[in-house]
Amino acid sequence: MPVTTVNPNVVTTTCGRQLDLSTTTLVMERSNSLFSYNIHKLETGEYVIVEKFYANPFNNRYILLNDEQIELLKNL
Repeated sequence: MPVTTVNPNVVTTTCGRQLDLSTTTLVMERSNSLFSYNIHKLETGEYVIVEKFYANPFNNRYILLNDEQIELLKNL
């Protein structure tokens, strides 16, 4: 029987793109007792917002944003 390994650094974003977080640069890291909120920069210049919920990991989200979208968020 073949052994299947799962790489916890490979995630699927909300738009369906698979990314390896181990090849990104951590830009910001925040957490509390309920969840963590991190922003990673990809080599392509895009950003990934990583929301991890400790109580229910099935609700984790990986949101891919480009520079233009990040600039829009800064102005909200």
